This record gives sequence, C-alpha cells and structure tokens, in this order.
Amino acid sequence: MASQRDRDVLRSFARRINPNDASAHNNLGVLYYNKGLLDEAVTALQRALELDPRMEVAQANLEIAYLNSGRAVARVAELRDTLRQAPSDHSSRWELGRTLALLGQHGQAVEEFSELLRYHPGDLGALIQLGLAAKAMGNVEASAQAFDAALAADPESPLVHFYLGEVAYGRGLNEEALTHLERALELNPANHEALYLMGFVLGDVGRHDEARAATERALQLNPALSTAAPNLAITQAREKYIEAAQREAPMEVSRESTLTHYNLGLAFRKKAYYAEALREYELALKGGEDRDLVEQAMAEVLLLRRDTAEALRLYDGLLVRQPDSPKLLNERGVALHQSGKYAEAQASYSAAIASDGSYALSHNNLGVAQYHAGDPARASESFQRAIDAQPAFAKARLNQALLTYKSKRFPQALEAFRVVLATEPENPVAWNGVGLVLAELKKFQEAKSAYARAIQARPKYAEAHYNLSFALSNLGDFDGALRETKLAIEIEPYYVAQKLELAIDLQYEDPDLSIQPDLGQERRVDAVEDFAFEPGTLDALFKELGHTAQPPSKVPVGSNAYAAATDFLSKGLVERAQSEVTRAMALGADRIRGGTLLGDVFSRRGLWGEALERYREVRREASSDIPAMKGEATALLRLGRAMEARHVAELLMPMAPGDVDCLMLVASARGDAGDPRGGLAALELARRAAPTRADVQRHIGDLAWKLRDTDAAITAYRNALQIDPQYAIARFQLANVLMERSLWLDAERELLLALDAVPTYAEATLALARLLRRVGRPDDAMPLLIDLLQRDLYHFEGLIALGEALLELGKRDDANIAFRRVLRFDPDHIGALYYEGAILVELERYREAVERFQRVVDMAPSTEYARKARRDIKSATDLGRRFAKQTG
Repeated sequence: MASQRDRDVLRSFARRINPNDASAHNNLGVLYYNKGLLDEAVTALQRALELDPRMEVAQANLEIAYLNSGRAVARVAELRDTLRQAPSDHSSRWELGRTLALLGQHGQAVEEFSELLRYHPGDLGALIQLGLAAKAMGNVEASAQAFDAALAADPESPLVHFYLGEVAYGRGLNEEALTHLERALELNPANHEALYLMGFVLGDVGRHDEARAATERALQLNPALSTAAPNLAITQAREKYIEAAQREAPMEVSRESTLTHYNLGLAFRKKAYYAEALREYELALKGGEDRDLVEQAMAEVLLLRRDTAEALRLYDGLLVRQPDSPKLLNERGVALHQSGKYAEAQASYSAAIASDGSYALSHNNLGVAQYHAGDPARASESFQRAIDAQPAFAKARLNQALLTYKSKRFPQALEAFRVVLATEPENPVAWNGVGLVLAELKKFQEAKSAYARAIQARPKYAEAHYNLSFALSNLGDFDGALRETKLAIEIEPYYVAQKLELAIDLQYEDPDLSIQPDLGQERRVDAVEDFAFEPGTLDALFKELGHTAQPPSKVPVGSNAYAAATDFLSKGLVERAQSEVTRAMALGADRIRGGTLLGDVFSRRGLWGEALERYREVRREASSDIPAMKGEATALLRLGRAMEARHVAELLMPMAPGDVDCLMLVASARGDAGDPRGGLAALELARRAAPTRADVQRHIGDLAWKLRDTDAAITAYRNALQIDPQYAIARFQLANVLMERSLWLDAERELLLALDAVPTYAEATLALARLLRRVGRPDDAMPLLIDLLQRDLYHFEGLIALGEALLELGKRDDANIAFRRVLRFDPDHIGALYYEGAILVELERYREAVERFQRVVDMAPSTEYARKARRDIKSATDLGRRFAKQTG
C-alpha cells in the first residue's frame, strides 16, 4: 500500500502534468501501479490511450494494470450482466466495447459494436469504434466500410474524413488520402492530426514544399507532435497477471470424452492461455488420458513459453518411447537451440533428418544452428535443402535471403526476398528485408516504402519502425524519424537486427522462434530499489523547471475553434474531445462554449457531479446560456435531484419554446419530481412541434402508464410504432400494458414483433416466457428460454425462468439443476435460493428449506420472493413439526 507521502508525491505529479499529453498520463499510471494504487493506474492509462490510441506501451500497461486491479473481471462481468437484462442499453454496450478494445481484444470489441448498431442503427460513435477495431485487427477493408458508413451518416465530419484518409494512406492510395485530408481541413482548418498526416502524403507524392508547410502548421498547432517523451513500462511477465478477464464464456467438454482435460487444454492453448493449458494437461495425466499425446502437447506449450529445461525433460522422455520421430527430435533441437547449446541442437536436427531426409523444418533449423556456430556456408546449403524439400517454405527462403544480405550480395538478397513476396504479398519480414537491401543500396525513398509495407502488415514490428526511422532521417524527415523511433521504443526498447528463424510443426500457432541475441552489457539488470521526493522539494523543482516549458503558439481562433472537439464528442471519443477543448481554450477560444463542452465531456463519461460543476461555472458567467442550462438540468436529473432539475428546466421553456429536446427534458424533470401530468403537458407541446418523433410518443406512453391511464398509454405506444415499426422498446412497453389488462394474445403478438426486430432482446424473451406460463403454456416457453441460454449460458434470470417452467412441467430434478447452476456462480441469488427451498419442501427436508427461505428474507426483505418466503417458512415449519411427530 502507498504511504501518505507517496500519495502526496503522486498528486504533485498529477496536478502538473499536461492533461493533453498521453505520455504523461502513461507514466503517471506506471507510477501509480508501482505504488499499488491500481484503480488510479487504470484511470491514468485509459486516458493515455484515449488521447493516443496507437500508444503500444500504454496498451500493454493498461492490460496488466486493469487485470491485476480486478476491475476488468468485475466490470466486464457487470456490464455483461446488465446487457443480459437490457441488451439495448447503449451506455453499457458502449463501455463494454471500449473496455475490450482498450484491452486489445479487438475481435470481441467488433462483436459488441456490431451488436450496438443492431439496436441503434447509424450510431456514429459505434461506426467509428467498429472501424478502429477492424483497423487494429489488420482488416483494412472492414475498417474502410465502417468509416464509409459513418461518412454517409455524417458527411461533414472532419474526423471521419481524417480516418478515411489514414486508411487510404495505409493502403498506398495517396490521391484518395489527399482528397479526404483536404476535406477534413476544409471543415476544420485547425485539425493538427490531418495536417501532420498530410505532410507524409504530400512528401510521398513529391510535393515537398507543401509537405513541409503542412508539417510546420501541424507543429504550430500542437508542438507535442515533434517531441518524443520517454514512456515508462510495467515490467511484469504476462503469466503473473490475471488472464481470466480475457476469456469468453467458459468452455465445456463432454464428460463422456476420454480426453476431457486434453481438449480443455487445447481450447486454452488456442487462445494463448498457456498457464491454464498446462494445468489442464497436468489433470489429464492424473486422469489417465493418453500420455504421449498429452506430454507432447505440454512440451510444445513449454517451448512456446521458452521454458526450455522443462520442455527438454519431456522431449527426452517422449523420445525413449518414440525414438525415430522427426517431429520430436526437431522440437528437442529447438529447445536445445534456445538454451544456447548449438552443437547439441545440431545433433538433434541431424537425427531428425536421418529419420526423415525430407523433413524441411529440421534442414532449416540445422542451417540456423550452423550459422550460429560460425559456419554460414554450410548454413546456406541447409536452407537450400529445406527449400528443395518444401518449395513453399517461407521461413527457409527468408533465412536464406537474410544470409545472402549479410554476405553483402545485395542483388541476390533482393531477389530472394521478392520470391517470398510473390507467394505471400503481405509478409512483413520479407518487406523489411527488401527495405534493408534498398537502404544498403542508398535507395532510401524505396526503402521507406518497403518498411511502410512491413509495418502495415505487422503494426507492432519494432525493427521495421526503427529501420523506417533511419530511412526518414536519411531523407531529411527528422520529425518523422523521431515519431517512428518513439513508436519503436514503445514496442521494444532495444534495436535488434532481423534474425534467422527456427521452425516447428504446430497446428495452432506460428510462433516466433528466432534466437534472441545476447546484448551483453547493454541491458542493465540493476534496479533502483526506491527513491524519495518530499512533496515540498518536488513543488520547488517544478517551479524551477517551469520556464522551460514552451506553450503552444497562438493561432487565429475562429467560429469553428471547437469543430474537432464537437466531432470527437459526437463519436464518443471523450478524452480526445477534452484534449481538443482545453487546447482551443488555451489558444483563446470562447470560454463559455468551451466550459459547456467540458461539461458535456464529463456527462458522456457518466461523471455527473463533475459535469454539474462545469455547467454551473458557465452559468455564473452566462446565466442564460441554453446549452449549459440543458446540461445542468440533465446532470441534476441523473444525480436524483429532480426538484432542482425541474427548476432549471422550467426556465428553459420560454427561452427555447420550439426546442423538442428541451421540452422532453422538462417532461422528464416534472415526471421525476412527482408531476407526471405536468410532464404530459410538456410532451404535448413536443408532439406538436415534432409529430414524427417516435421517442416523444413513447415518453407520452411511459407517463400515461405511470398515471395508470392504460388507454392513453396504449394509444401513445401504438402511435410511436406507426412512426417506427422497429421500435422494439415501445413494443415491449406496450406488451407490458396489455398484459396488465390481461390482453394475452395482443401482448404475445407485440413481444414476438419486438423479438423479430431485436432477436437478442432478453427482457422481451423473459416477458414472453412469463406470459406463456401465465396462460398455461410452459412447454411453449421452453424453446425461447433455451435459445436465450444458448446465447448466454450464465443469464441468471433466464435460468430462473427455465427452472420455473420445468417445475410447472413437473420436471423437478431438471429445474433443480437450473437453480443450482445459478447458485454455483451466485450463492446469494434470492430467486434461486427461494426455489431451492421450495424443492427441499417437496423432498420433505423442511429444516434446510426453512434455512433457504430465511436467507431470502434476511437478504432482500422487501422483495416478492421474501413475501413468498415468509409464507413458506410458516408452512414448512408446520410440516416439519408434523413430520417429526409421525417419525417419532
């Protein structure tokens, strides 16, 4: 735990860092983490990534800090639970998608944002996030499609044009990139990101004077683009931190299988959860599963983890039983090779070749070992034998090309790398090799393009970033060189030249088995145990150094000073929006508008208290500012202060009489303050102003139902559905009103239509299941609930509903399985506890039943389950006494 002095020091840092500097937030996060302040570390690292989504070191730091803090496990589970109950909840779906993206789980993030778009078609923020996640996965086509859809929805967005320009540049489409970047700058001339990227694009097409001018303008707007701050990293092995949060639903294997634990290990291995895979393999051995199969899998995983000593032990044992296996001999050689035992590795590779002369992998690996033993000529021969045995073997061709390059035979090396590219056009190692050769031939412009292709294929390719930096430096682009060096350092702090690669035959992985070089004295292992700064000393130090900070140059600020901020905010990129607001305010932009936007930023983050403070600060200077008044009333509503919200909202009515959103806000404030009739009066004005707004009609229905005027509620919901037949929430609410009036067939039809519109609408599924049970059709409810649980095996309310239906069908044992599944994951779930008690009564285990019922009453005394539990405690107690007398 951090001491109070540590906290004071860290607060001193936090107060003084530039709020727009991603590196500063990253470094602060690392300091927090190292002092055990995990929640604070997560917050700081999230801000770093919001400001600079490409910051690899912050990504890695966040993954470790988020998982170790437990927030990832708890928050992801909480969000998924919320979405089971309310799948259309925009904020929960958005936060889940962003959390997964920040943790680098882009595939799952794509799923969440795609689902969000099912419920909220055309949501610009979701489209942007979908494009960014697809881009991070390397799926450029999907990324471009998402950004094109965003552009169709918002053609005047400079942000969308910038992203499309970035994608086009990455694909080598310079003219298309220029078109989008020019349009982005027409819409927002102060867009420093677009200007900076335009400098690269103009340079690539030969317009060097314009490129220089664009870069200078970008640096004038944001001097941080030209600085390379040192970024700290959390140095902790991946196996040490919690991996459970990264998993999807737990994997189940048939109990009838004789390889249950082996299969589970395989499932974990496919997701690179090697520690869990090894645990399952250990259980497989204890359970008597196929020893050779399991030990070979264990050895492969240990090899992937570079645990060579333990891997060798297993390979030696396997080879006693399978002495002629070329695969095992080859992999044993790799383990020896990774341990630095090159001569023994050669012997193992040679044994594999003796067993199977056409085993290309061992020929390749023998060549690597021969090179490391100082015999490049024999190494080249071995690589050629590997290629002869398997012409499409890319690793052998790359190794031979690299050997040719190292021997200074540049034309032959260039041709060898291009042979690989003929069959694998996006191979990053081959493109990097082409760049190395071209750089040696002083063709830096062409080398730059080759390195760019390598990075496009593998964004985290540190060596290619370093090499691109060297090429840019030789071309005179020192700012670009600095940027690439910064990116490379974040990925790998030490430059390591391209290496020869080993190969093994794995079904599920293509690992990097290159031999890491010995950096000797370059890598220092002495760590600083601790350092001490007194807060007063630190404050004085900051004052002394304060004059060295260079403020951004003042630039003309026009009416569109906040264009970038509003664009970011509309797409849900709140941290970047906040950065742009503070930047524009520092350049002299209107403080009233800026303060309101800061309030909007905090609102989007759910920090309603902070937002309220910002809105009220604005209103102290401009008491009648309508956006600030809207923000204040909304914040007060979210904080549960309905009377205060109503006061502010009422002031808005005469100021913006035709503003439908204002009228909706007034209606909400009146309704929450206990005046639903007043809310309906405001909504009537909104309906007249916007007769085609379905959400207005739905709000009318909600307030009418609150007043128990079911006829008016039904009419309003039907009006909403006439405007938008796919409005699933309105159909769900209409069905609830119809069920209240016992109009079962009509309610069933509405719920089915709601599910047609949104098939994953869990609330509608549960409501329909309840309705079917209510009308005596529990068997019809079963397929609905089974389908729900197939999508989400741990939907507790769905399991409870399934158990209830099974009880009504007389399948007590099956129902008990459903309730026990809930209790396995939530031992205090009151619904499952109640029904477990009811089943225990049927089994005449009255004392246990009473214990379950009493727990329900103690934990949730005001619920319907508690009411039924009190009733059943009495009857179970009476039955228990009678049973005791009879048996006595």
